[in-house]
Amino acid sequence: METKPQRDGKSDGLLKIVLRFIKYNKKVVLFVIVLTGLIVFASVGNKGLISRIKMESERKDLEEQLKAEQMKTKELQKDIEELKSSDKKIEQTAREKYGMTKENETIYKILIDSTK
Repeated sequence: METKPQRDGKSDGLLKIVLRFIKYNKKVVLFVIVLTGLIVFASVGNKGLISRIKMESERKDLEEQLKAEQMKTKELQKDIEELKSSDKKIEQTAREKYGMTKENETIYKILIDSTK
C-alpha cells in the first residue's frame, strides 16, 4: 500500500484559489507582471531612478568643486594683476615666498625649541 504524504488543507486550497484566479484573469495577471517588470527596470536599470539620483548627487558635488576652482582662479588672476602693476606687491611676494632681502638688510631667524 502506498500512502501519499498528507498536505496541509489550507495551503492546498490557497494554491487552487491562486491558480483559478490566474486561469480566469490572464490579462490582469499579465498586466501585473509587465507593470512589475517596468517598475523594476525603471528603478534599477542602467538609466533607472537610483542611477539618476546618484548622478545628480555627483553633478552637485562637481558643480561645487567647479565654483571653488573658479574662485581660486579669480584670486590668482587678481594676484597676477597686482604683481604686474605694483612694486610693493612684488617686494612682498619676494620676501614672503622666496626669503629675499634688500641690500644691507639682516634677517634674524628665531628658533623655538619644541621639545620643552
